[in-house]
Amino acid sequence: MAYVNPGNLMIDPSGPGSAYHYSVVSNPPPHPSVMHSQMPEYWVLPDGRHVVHLPRSLNYTPPMETFPPITFSVRGWPGVRIKDLTRNQVIVDDPYSTPMAHLGWRATVLNLEWPGYPRSTFHDPQILRFDVVTPQGPITRQDLASQVANVVQYFHQAAQNKNIAKGFEKWSLKEGIRPSDVILLSIHYYRTQWIPELYIFE
Repeated sequence: MAYVNPGNLMIDPSGPGSAYHYSVVSNPPPHPSVMHSQMPEYWVLPDGRHVVHLPRSLNYTPPMETFPPITFSVRGWPGVRIKDLTRNQVIVDDPYSTPMAHLGWRATVLNLEWPGYPRSTFHDPQILRFDVVTPQGPITRQDLASQVANVVQYFHQAAQNKNIAKGFEKWSLKEGIRPSDVILLSIHYYRTQWIPELYIFE
Protein backbone atom coordinates (compact mmCIF):
# COMPACT_ATOMS: atom_id res chain seq x y z
CA MET A 1 0.00 0.00 0.00
CA ALA A 2 1.27 3.47 -0.87
CA TYR A 3 1.24 6.22 1.74
CA VAL A 4 2.02 9.90 1.63
CA ASN A 5 3.27 12.32 4.21
CA PRO A 6 0.42 14.80 4.88
CA GLY A 7 3.02 17.53 5.12
CA ASN A 8 3.60 17.19 1.39
CA LEU A 9 0.01 18.07 0.54
CA MET A 10 -1.64 21.37 -0.18
CA ILE A 11 -5.37 20.84 -0.73
CA ASP A 12 -7.08 23.48 -2.81
CA PRO A 13 -10.08 24.90 -0.92
CA SER A 14 -12.29 24.57 -4.00
CA GLY A 15 -13.13 21.09 -2.73
CA PRO A 16 -13.70 17.75 -4.44
CA GLY A 17 -15.41 17.41 -7.78
CA SER A 18 -13.42 20.10 -9.56
CA ALA A 19 -10.12 20.04 -11.38
CA TYR A 20 -8.69 22.36 -8.73
CA HIS A 21 -9.11 19.77 -6.00
CA TYR A 22 -6.06 17.88 -7.26
CA SER A 23 -3.28 18.60 -4.83
CA VAL A 24 0.04 20.18 -5.58
CA VAL A 25 2.62 17.79 -4.19
CA SER A 26 6.28 18.42 -3.58
CA ASN A 27 7.23 14.74 -3.83
CA PRO A 28 4.64 12.65 -5.71
CA PRO A 29 5.06 8.85 -5.64
CA PRO A 30 6.29 6.88 -8.66
CA HIS A 31 3.51 5.81 -10.97
CA PRO A 32 2.71 2.17 -10.03
CA SER A 33 1.87 1.25 -13.61
CA VAL A 34 5.46 1.60 -14.81
CA MET A 35 6.90 -0.91 -12.32
CA HIS A 36 6.09 -3.87 -14.59
CA SER A 37 4.68 -5.74 -11.60
CA GLN A 38 1.30 -6.41 -10.01
CA MET A 39 -0.68 -3.24 -9.33
CA PRO A 40 -1.04 -2.40 -5.62
CA GLU A 41 -4.34 -3.43 -4.06
CA TYR A 42 -4.86 0.07 -2.66
CA TRP A 43 -3.82 3.53 -3.77
CA VAL A 44 -3.84 6.79 -1.81
CA LEU A 45 -5.10 9.95 -3.49
CA PRO A 46 -3.58 13.39 -2.91
CA ASP A 47 -6.36 14.27 -0.46
CA GLY A 48 -5.62 11.18 1.64
CA ARG A 49 -8.57 9.03 0.56
CA HIS A 50 -8.00 5.37 -0.30
CA VAL A 51 -9.16 3.63 -3.47
CA VAL A 52 -9.14 -0.10 -4.19
CA HIS A 53 -7.86 -1.80 -7.34
CA LEU A 54 -10.43 -3.19 -9.78
CA PRO A 55 -9.39 -6.87 -10.10
CA ARG A 56 -7.81 -8.20 -13.25
CA SER A 57 -7.16 -11.75 -14.44
CA LEU A 58 -3.50 -12.83 -14.47
CA ASN A 59 -3.51 -12.49 -18.27
CA TYR A 60 -4.17 -8.77 -17.88
CA THR A 61 -1.55 -7.66 -15.38
CA PRO A 62 1.47 -5.43 -16.13
CA PRO A 63 4.02 -8.31 -16.15
CA MET A 64 2.12 -9.74 -19.15
CA GLU A 65 1.83 -6.52 -21.17
CA THR A 66 3.15 -6.32 -24.73
CA PHE A 67 4.96 -3.02 -24.30
CA PRO A 68 5.12 -0.17 -21.73
CA PRO A 69 1.83 1.36 -20.58
CA ILE A 70 0.36 4.78 -21.21
CA THR A 71 -0.02 6.51 -17.85
CA PHE A 72 -2.19 9.36 -16.60
CA SER A 73 -1.46 11.80 -13.81
CA VAL A 74 -2.50 15.26 -12.69
CA ARG A 75 0.01 17.73 -11.27
CA GLY A 76 2.47 14.90 -10.84
CA TRP A 77 0.14 12.59 -8.90
CA PRO A 78 -0.82 9.29 -10.60
CA GLY A 79 -4.49 8.92 -11.46
CA VAL A 80 -7.38 11.02 -12.75
CA ARG A 81 -11.08 10.85 -11.88
CA ILE A 82 -13.47 9.61 -14.56
CA LYS A 83 -16.01 12.19 -13.41
CA ASP A 84 -13.63 15.06 -14.02
CA LEU A 85 -12.75 13.76 -17.49
CA THR A 86 -16.36 13.40 -18.61
CA ARG A 87 -17.10 16.93 -17.39
CA ASN A 88 -13.96 18.39 -19.01
CA GLN A 89 -12.87 19.67 -15.60
CA VAL A 90 -9.30 18.40 -15.61
CA ILE A 91 -6.21 18.39 -17.81
CA VAL A 92 -3.86 15.43 -17.44
CA ASP A 93 -0.11 15.94 -17.33
CA ASP A 94 1.53 16.20 -20.77
CA PRO A 95 -1.92 16.40 -22.40
CA TYR A 96 -0.79 17.11 -25.97
CA SER A 97 1.74 14.29 -26.21
CA THR A 98 0.86 11.54 -28.70
CA PRO A 99 1.82 8.27 -26.96
CA MET A 100 0.48 6.03 -29.75
CA ALA A 101 1.99 7.91 -32.69
CA HIS A 102 5.09 5.70 -32.86
CA LEU A 103 3.01 2.53 -33.24
CA GLY A 104 2.02 3.31 -36.81
CA TRP A 105 -1.57 2.17 -36.28
CA ARG A 106 -4.68 3.74 -37.76
CA ALA A 107 -7.03 2.31 -35.11
CA THR A 108 -6.98 0.16 -31.98
CA VAL A 109 -9.30 -1.41 -29.39
CA LEU A 110 -10.01 -0.58 -25.75
CA ASN A 111 -11.72 -3.16 -23.52
CA LEU A 112 -12.82 -2.42 -19.94
CA GLU A 113 -12.87 -6.13 -18.96
CA TRP A 114 -15.02 -5.22 -15.96
CA PRO A 115 -15.06 -8.19 -13.54
CA GLY A 116 -18.32 -10.13 -13.30
CA TYR A 117 -19.75 -9.03 -16.65
CA PRO A 118 -19.34 -11.53 -19.51
CA ARG A 119 -18.67 -10.27 -22.98
CA SER A 120 -21.60 -9.68 -25.28
CA THR A 121 -21.49 -11.33 -28.68
CA PHE A 122 -22.79 -8.25 -30.48
CA HIS A 123 -21.76 -4.63 -29.91
CA ASP A 124 -20.25 -5.23 -26.49
CA PRO A 125 -20.58 -1.94 -24.55
CA GLN A 126 -17.28 -2.62 -22.78
CA ILE A 127 -15.34 -2.50 -26.04
CA LEU A 128 -14.45 0.56 -28.09
CA ARG A 129 -12.60 0.64 -31.39
CA PHE A 130 -11.20 4.11 -31.97
CA ASP A 131 -8.93 5.94 -34.39
CA VAL A 132 -5.28 6.40 -33.43
CA VAL A 133 -4.88 8.94 -36.22
CA THR A 134 -7.60 11.59 -36.36
CA PRO A 135 -8.10 14.46 -38.82
CA GLN A 136 -6.27 16.64 -36.28
CA GLY A 137 -3.33 14.24 -36.09
CA PRO A 138 -2.34 11.39 -33.75
CA ILE A 139 -4.58 11.01 -30.71
CA THR A 140 -3.32 12.85 -27.63
CA ARG A 141 -2.94 11.68 -24.05
CA GLN A 142 -5.84 13.90 -23.00
CA ASP A 143 -8.09 12.43 -25.68
CA LEU A 144 -7.08 8.89 -24.70
CA ALA A 145 -8.08 9.55 -21.09
CA SER A 146 -11.39 10.95 -22.30
CA GLN A 147 -12.00 7.88 -24.47
CA VAL A 148 -11.61 5.62 -21.42
CA ALA A 149 -13.89 7.86 -19.36
CA ASN A 150 -16.59 7.78 -22.04
CA VAL A 151 -16.50 3.97 -22.21
CA VAL A 152 -16.82 3.72 -18.42
CA GLN A 153 -19.80 6.05 -18.47
CA TYR A 154 -21.44 4.26 -21.42
CA PHE A 155 -20.93 0.80 -19.92
CA HIS A 156 -22.31 1.98 -16.58
CA GLN A 157 -25.53 2.92 -18.37
CA ALA A 158 -25.64 -0.39 -20.25
CA ALA A 159 -25.01 -2.37 -17.04
CA GLN A 160 -28.26 -1.14 -15.52
CA ASN A 161 -29.92 -3.88 -17.58
CA LYS A 162 -27.34 -6.56 -16.76
CA ASN A 163 -26.85 -8.85 -13.78
CA ILE A 164 -23.35 -9.32 -12.44
CA ALA A 165 -22.01 -12.84 -11.90
CA LYS A 166 -22.29 -14.36 -8.45
CA GLY A 167 -19.28 -13.58 -6.29
CA PHE A 168 -18.59 -10.26 -8.04
CA GLU A 169 -21.31 -8.23 -6.34
CA LYS A 170 -18.73 -5.84 -4.87
CA TRP A 171 -18.00 -4.60 -8.40
CA SER A 172 -21.61 -4.18 -9.51
CA LEU A 173 -22.35 -1.15 -11.66
CA LYS A 174 -26.07 -1.63 -11.25
CA GLU A 175 -26.42 -1.13 -7.50
CA GLY A 176 -23.02 0.03 -6.32
CA ILE A 177 -20.25 1.67 -8.31
CA ARG A 178 -20.88 4.87 -10.26
CA PRO A 179 -18.59 6.52 -12.83
CA SER A 180 -17.80 9.19 -10.23
CA ASP A 181 -16.28 6.44 -8.05
CA VAL A 182 -13.69 5.44 -10.66
CA ILE A 183 -10.06 6.55 -10.98
CA LEU A 184 -8.01 5.90 -14.15
CA LEU A 185 -4.28 5.27 -13.69
CA SER A 186 -3.14 3.82 -17.01
CA ILE A 187 -3.91 1.68 -20.04
CA HIS A 188 -1.92 -1.46 -20.97
CA TYR A 189 -1.70 -3.35 -24.25
CA TYR A 190 -2.14 -7.12 -24.24
CA ARG A 191 -1.70 -8.67 -27.69
CA THR A 192 -4.78 -7.20 -29.38
CA GLN A 193 -6.37 -4.68 -27.01
CA TRP A 194 -5.82 -2.00 -24.39
CA ILE A 195 -7.02 -2.71 -20.85
CA PRO A 196 -7.26 0.17 -18.33
CA GLU A 197 -6.06 0.01 -14.74
CA LEU A 198 -8.88 1.39 -12.63
CA TYR A 199 -9.31 2.10 -8.92
CA ILE A 200 -12.58 2.49 -7.05
CA PHE A 201 -13.57 4.62 -4.06
CA GLU A 202 -14.39 2.35 -1.13
